[in-house]
Amino acid sequence: MSVSEREHVMPPRPLMPWTMALCVGLCASCGLVLNVAADLLLGERSASAASLWAIPIAAAACIVLARFCMRLTRWRRWLHAAALGLVAGAVVSAGWAIGALHTSRALDNRAASSLEFVVHGDPSSNDGAYSYTCDAYAGENRLGQVRLSCDRELGAGSHVHAIGRISLFENDAYGRSRVLRGELRKVKVIRLVSVDEGSPGPLLRLRNGLLASIAPATDPARSLIAGVVCGRSAELRAQPAGDWFSVTGTAHLIAVSGSHLAIVGFVIEGVLQKTRCSRGLQRAMLAITLVGYAAFTGASPSAVRACCMVFATLVVNGAGRRRHGLSALFVTMSIFVLLRPTVLFEMGFQLSCASVFAILCFCPYATYALSELGVPPGIASMLSVTLCSQLATLPITVPAFGAFSLIAPLANAVIGPVVSLLLAVSIVLVPFSLVAPLQVWALVVPMIAARCALFFEQLFAAVPGASVSVPPDSMWIYLVPCFLGILLVWWPRPQARPMAAGLVCLALLAGIPYIYWDRFAPPSVTVLDVGQADAILVRQGSVVALVDCGLDERVVSALVRNNVHHIDAVFVTHWDEDHWGGLPDVLDQFSVGTIVVAADALDGAPAEVLNRPGVTYRQVACGDTVDIGAFRTRVMWPFDTVDGEGNEDSLVLLLSYAQEGKSLRVLLTGDAELDQEREFVQEVGDIDVLKLGHHGSKVSVDTDLLGTLKPELSIASAGEGNRYGHPSDACIDVVRDAGGAFACTIEQGDITVTPTAKGFAMRCQRP
Repeated sequence: MSVSEREHVMPPRPLMPWTMALCVGLCASCGLVLNVAADLLLGERSASAASLWAIPIAAAACIVLARFCMRLTRWRRWLHAAALGLVAGAVVSAGWAIGALHTSRALDNRAASSLEFVVHGDPSSNDGAYSYTCDAYAGENRLGQVRLSCDRELGAGSHVHAIGRISLFENDAYGRSRVLRGELRKVKVIRLVSVDEGSPGPLLRLRNGLLASIAPATDPARSLIAGVVCGRSAELRAQPAGDWFSVTGTAHLIAVSGSHLAIVGFVIEGVLQKTRCSRGLQRAMLAITLVGYAAFTGASPSAVRACCMVFATLVVNGAGRRRHGLSALFVTMSIFVLLRPTVLFEMGFQLSCASVFAILCFCPYATYALSELGVPPGIASMLSVTLCSQLATLPITVPAFGAFSLIAPLANAVIGPVVSLLLAVSIVLVPFSLVAPLQVWALVVPMIAARCALFFEQLFAAVPGASVSVPPDSMWIYLVPCFLGILLVWWPRPQARPMAAGLVCLALLAGIPYIYWDRFAPPSVTVLDVGQADAILVRQGSVVALVDCGLDERVVSALVRNNVHHIDAVFVTHWDEDHWGGLPDVLDQFSVGTIVVAADALDGAPAEVLNRPGVTYRQVACGDTVDIGAFRTRVMWPFDTVDGEGNEDSLVLLLSYAQEGKSLRVLLTGDAELDQEREFVQEVGDIDVLKLGHHGSKVSVDTDLLGTLKPELSIASAGEGNRYGHPSDACIDVVRDAGGAFACTIEQGDITVTPTAKGFAMRCQRP
């Protein structure tokens, strides 16, 4: 290829519109005001409004610079736009904050039974418990949004009367995120009084009918079809298949976004072209159809954003003007934030806008760079989309999920076309499932495509090191936006040799986390978030042990996101299913050296865990010790031989670490309760961390027990909305009255404790 041809192929630097300054100023002022409001709503007395003076000062500075600095004439429009954005964002967010504070006071004086709750959208589910975003009404007056949780699935638009508790969100990361999204209180339903499904509109009736015919809860392939076609992913996320999409970095393929609308638009446009309608009428019908589809799928921020950009493009094309994707993006973002400031903190909105911005700016450049390395154009185009969106969203995904998918580019290149085909055929065929004689046959082809997609998802998710855990507070992830900013200003011509050397270095760097976690992991004890079950990960260096295995396949996902590649020993405290149910999946997915149980408890072991090739079985008694790296593990209970069937038979382990001036003592109690704990507590003595027995039930601890153990931190492993009410309020009150800190996997996710020279450090990671 000649130099002139290369210059022709080399993409130009994208033109940044002045609307970018407007959008940045708008988002900055909104974010600042809403964070101050969140402090007040969460009961944070240290909240200070002094920082809000930065908004008018910054706006005034922009105006002054634009007015008096002659050298900034070319930036005058940008400065005026930034000033306007700062002021407009402050006004609209302050209006929301005042209304939210007023609503908050109104909710404090109301009982849940005096309110009516109107459900919005699909639920999030965990262990049979459902959570909803609801509007709270007092008569005809709308008070505001709340987070309602109950044990029953409710349809969108349902009017609910219930007896329950209205309370503040905890002032933690999860509680703050809910408040910033506009949910002012959480409502725990004790008993549903009445549920009125109401009279849904035609789109909602159609959606409910399709979901009923698809039956997403019955099969992973059906749940994938429901997610792709109807935008309902609750059933898919509740299954192990949902974790595959997270591990492979392909979760965006399910979310209704621009790619979905593009495929739907392609199908609809193909149908419209077969008609004799004029071009203008075709565009109008296409716009109406896309708006209807966005509403049909639940009107998620990403779908509405994509719909607005498509609509803007159609208008510009119809007017004969040159379209500019970045201008459409920033205008759309600004309108969203002006209409509803809290959308700024919705992850779907953040991910959608960041990925679209990166694709519009850098995708042509990345495609050209990959082509310089000899990658075929079609593959280069697919890889560039994934790489750009993944890099741009790192500062969002890593703090939220604590993981980074290394296999995402390859997985997206393979699975992306399959999911696109699934959507295309499903849009055409799935509606026929509403016709009774065709219900089965209409889903045949979509089911084949869905199973093919799930096959590749499972295949890529099983690759060792497919996803690596990254500390949510890692600062290096913020170097990525800096790098993209430098690239945007510099815009160098890609050259094959420097890029090849850079890719080799990146590959070596990518392998460092795998080697680190496999050989040099720091000493830690992690209570894994596996729902209403127990699973505790203990590791140091290359040695890994697992105490209990959860209830189901979720334990495998928890181990993957914590970078576990092998397991030296699995301790099963007793044979309750919520302690061993995930063991067969662990044995299938990982190499396991030894299974350890209490003395004589092996006789009661389920057949699924026995006679596994390469696995040894060991029985331990009170006083025995097992080394897990530098951790000395001592058996404290049971005193006698047991069959391992009851809670009283639980294997209780005392973990002790003392090395290099650091120490840690952790007591793992399984499902042991007060009657058993009183037998050995004097011998245990002071500890640092207590894993509460029986998921934090009311009979797990008392004041005397905590007075002897003196734990600085007590941890409960439980599932959100579980029917047992774990952890109990009595347990939490006893822990806090004793002066210790309390943590639960419901709020914190995976809870990791590491020894330090001054005691221990705690880190949390939500799945």
